[in-house]
Amino acid sequence: MADAHGEVADELSRIEEEFPGWRPWVSDGGRCWATRRGRRPASPPEWWAMTVDADDPDGLRKAIAEQERLANPVGAT
Repeated sequence: MADAHGEVADELSRIEEEFPGWRPWVSDGGRCWATRRGRRPASPPEWWAMTVDADDPDGLRKAIAEQERLANPVGAT
């Protein structure tokens, strides 16, 4: 059986490659987190988050992707 912690770490590495502006990690409690690299804007929009979290890597990927979608609404309806 594969090591669950290793699988999560591998998935977080893939997320970091997919979203280079974010630094993902897993807490001691097993929750997945990611924080933006760089500084917080002086007046961020209401939806903007410096840090996002989720129960698992899939949820974290979705949370980051939503932040990126909101930041770059090209083609948004």
